[in-house]
Amino acid sequence: MGNVEIDLRQAHLGAGTSEMEVNCVMGSITITVPPEIRVICDGHGMLGSFDVQREGNTTPPPDAPTVHVTGTAYLGSIEIKVIDPNAPTWTEKLKSSWSSLKG
Repeated sequence: MGNVEIDLRQAHLGAGTSEMEVNCVMGSITITVPPEIRVICDGHGMLGSFDVQREGNTTPPPDAPTVHVTGTAYLGSIEIKVIDPNAPTWTEKLKSSWSSLKG
């Protein structure tokens, strides 16, 4: 019944597969992953959501380390964000949409 943020952008993962099991009850969990890590998601939402969101160029190399995320969100949400550090921010996207409407 709270929020948890897990940031793996500075984590040192070895070759192969690392496994994470996350369970959420009436709260939210956000896991941030860099684009050079492959993500396999096998979670379920029970009256909740378990999603992967990708921003920017998030295609990892074939030999990339893998994070396998499993678990369940009960009346809550678990979101895995794969974010390219070079992806435009929400303010940059907003400015771009405004400039396209003007021109």
